[in-house]
Amino acid sequence: MNVLRTLRPSNVILIAAMPFIIYLFVSTNNYKRSIFAIVGIGENASTLFASFLCALAVFCAGFWLAYSLLKNSEKSKASQLGQHAALIVYFTLLALIATNAVDLSIFVDSIVANSVDPYSSDLIQKAVRPRQLTPEAQNLVLGIFSKTAFIYLIASLGILLFHYLSKSKQAFVSISRYTLALLLLTNLLGAFYILFVAHAGFAAGLMVTLRAAFFAYFASMVLGLIWAGLQSLEKKKHTNLFYAVAALIFFGLCTFFAMQLQHSYSLIGTLEGRVAIIKGTPQSITDQIRFGEYDGAGHTSIDIRSVKDPSHALLTVEKNKRVSAAFIPTEAVPRNANLLWQTSFLPDESKYPAITFGVLGFFTTLLVICSVFRNEHPLAIAAEFFIDTVRGIPMLVIILYVGLPLSGALKSASDGMINLSNMTRGIVAISIGYSAYMAEIFRAGILAVPKGQIEAARSLGLSRWKVARFVVLPQALSIVIPPLGNEFIAMLKDTSLLSILSVRDVTQRMREFQASSFLPFAPFNSAAILYVVLTLGAASIIKSIERRYERKSH
Repeated sequence: MNVLRTLRPSNVILIAAMPFIIYLFVSTNNYKRSIFAIVGIGENASTLFASFLCALAVFCAGFWLAYSLLKNSEKSKASQLGQHAALIVYFTLLALIATNAVDLSIFVDSIVANSVDPYSSDLIQKAVRPRQLTPEAQNLVLGIFSKTAFIYLIASLGILLFHYLSKSKQAFVSISRYTLALLLLTNLLGAFYILFVAHAGFAAGLMVTLRAAFFAYFASMVLGLIWAGLQSLEKKKHTNLFYAVAALIFFGLCTFFAMQLQHSYSLIGTLEGRVAIIKGTPQSITDQIRFGEYDGAGHTSIDIRSVKDPSHALLTVEKNKRVSAAFIPTEAVPRNANLLWQTSFLPDESKYPAITFGVLGFFTTLLVICSVFRNEHPLAIAAEFFIDTVRGIPMLVIILYVGLPLSGALKSASDGMINLSNMTRGIVAISIGYSAYMAEIFRAGILAVPKGQIEAARSLGLSRWKVARFVVLPQALSIVIPPLGNEFIAMLKDTSLLSILSVRDVTQRMREFQASSFLPFAPFNSAAILYVVLTLGAASIIKSIERRYERKSH
């Protein structure tokens, strides 16, 4: 009965209805197929899940063992029993894996096959779904994994033996702690990779949804803390002067790039066919030619064809009857060419920095002006502007903006070096969108801390950072736990919007299955039930965290 009292009423209702839900999915073939497709249960799901649990148990046991030894928690009997249990589980599983008594090859093959490019990698069997390694790649991966597991086993055993043997020798204690810290970090990274990065073929869609919500939640919390911290900045004597100088520097850089040598281009030929345009020509100039918006064109639309250089453009006009004009640099124009239009423009390497520094200079100037009238720090005004602006934009628009034009511009600016995956783009977009709400939550929690405590801490000589760390944030976080929990639940549901970027989460897989099966209700009902289970589970975890903080505060 005590357990039932701690449960939320909504969870009690869900637990009571669970047998009927399970019976529905087991007995009805349409619902069974839909939940398998939505969750992303692939081939060998049971084997992959067992291997996942085994690998996770190894890393968690190793992490707990190293953590408890570093904390010197050997005095109580409970901690000693926990260390012994972790030690037994850790080395038993490691020995079984290193000797291939526990076969993780399918799990490792699945991770490797889904972590490489299927189009360019020679490790993947072509036109095979789900992805599979070639026999040669399987042997290679299995050999590397066996050697790595054996080395990991020997290294872990050596670190722990060194720790127990060095207890009697004070000179080796510090070295032992460094090795234990290395073991702790290794196991922590391994557990993190298994949980949040490695391909989970036993529930790919569900794990994508949970991982997107997890990463976006913590990233938005960090950004929210930054915005809240910026809003609490205090203006000093020379703050406005510093930002005014920064604005002048931005305007100076804008002028420098804007005054760079312009490129002169000419449109030659006739408008009877297409126009050959060199790759890299600014889009605005290309659109002027395409829609006939230059002088003498008469607003007549014309098709264009992309070419790689001026010589290729001239050769195309000469040999291809469908191409009758070319837009090329003026110095490459032949003497007897028919000139239709001539213009000059800044190259992209000068144009975009000029625009960027101009916008930064204008925005910094506005911040300085607002700071003079409102007597606030310019960064505090900038943070407030960001929060108010982002909260006024729908989340779907933010996801589309970050996922398509902004990521494309970043890829172009970095010459293809920064090419974010759709999953990363979606996480960044949700993080930016929710950071504005997180900032207001944190700001409310900070303002709820009595000012007398802050003044008392400062009177004791604590720095601003120590006051925030030891006085303000601990109390503010305990206050804002309920609204932070609500934001996580909302974010968990808003991950469904990532399907617009073709991220194969629960919602995207639901749409794919519904489109292929033409079932009217089963896919949508299955997805709705799954989201209800996830949100109620998250609400229960948040409620337990609230109770724990309440007990600590009393």
